[in-house]
Amino acid sequence: MKFFAGVDTHRDNHTVVVINAVGELLETFTIEANAAGYGLAMGRVANYAGLIWGLEGTGSYGRSFAKALAREGHTVYEVPGTLTKRHRRRLRGAGKSDPQDAHAIAEAVLREREHLPQYVERDAEDATRLLYERRDRIVRERTAKVNRIKALSLRLQLNLAEDLTTARTLKTLTALLAKTKAEGYADFEALDEMRDLAAELQRIQQRIAELEERLRPFVDRLAPKLLELRGCSIISAAGLIGHIGSTRSYPNADAFAAHAGAAPVPCSSGKYQSVRLRTGGNRQLNRCLHNIANVQMRTEEHLGKLYYDRKRAEGKTHREALRCLKRRLATVVFRKLRTAEAGRTPLQNVFAA
Repeated sequence: MKFFAGVDTHRDNHTVVVINAVGELLETFTIEANAAGYGLAMGRVANYAGLIWGLEGTGSYGRSFAKALAREGHTVYEVPGTLTKRHRRRLRGAGKSDPQDAHAIAEAVLREREHLPQYVERDAEDATRLLYERRDRIVRERTAKVNRIKALSLRLQLNLAEDLTTARTLKTLTALLAKTKAEGYADFEALDEMRDLAAELQRIQQRIAELEERLRPFVDRLAPKLLELRGCSIISAAGLIGHIGSTRSYPNADAFAAHAGAAPVPCSSGKYQSVRLRTGGNRQLNRCLHNIANVQMRTEEHLGKLYYDRKRAEGKTHREALRCLKRRLATVVFRKLRTAEAGRTPLQNVFAA
């Protein structure tokens, strides 16, 4: 008989519930969220052969416990909070408590584990995601500063380049601000702020370039074949690698497409047959697929362009045809990443010679 453990994770402690294959509650206990507590939990359930674990929050409070379990050879699934809530409603008893949440997590693993992502320790992929998100935050900061400069330029009636994110345009902007004379106190303060912003933009540009260089070796080692895709830059490849993590988290390409928000959702009834846009999923994955699809859609004679045109000829709108292309790309990306992952040793250092 199979056994399933659900863990409701918090900063200071975790609550563990064990059930059997028919959903009977076998054991409930709480451990401290530290190495001693993790060892105590694994020792207490050692008599349940083939125990399968489910944790809520493997990317936050449950990360250390999930890592400890994976290193001991346990199978661990990530259970999202929405699924925990759904299964908690099916349990007897009103209210909400940590044991109830842990029980609901165990139920989710028992009944829906084929649809849940499996936790796999992935240091290089996590580092790629952190670098990608760090660069993304700095790019948003750059955009805010550019917008502020353009707003101030209207007050001073300065004609600026449309794109202020290149070294050449920033150099031209700095020279323009240096020779511009202020007329009044308000214009002086606006001009002084623009000079500060221009200097900050130059530092930001250098930082973005440095982060992009740090991303390259991760992409080259983890999934270089992604760069063969038309429209897939180092940045898009890093976003895909970092946010997918391990393809072992998905049973197939369809599950990955659903996670990326690229798979349509059926909404048919009777004679009415249709699908609707999936608004959920990982929006960063969706964004990367969208960027690749946009490039392919505009490249003459490319297979992506031909596929897009065929969907348009079938009567689909631009957005519908683009979504079809993204769905097809999701399968291509998944297969390339699974092939790359299969060719690596589990703990291969991406910086190894």
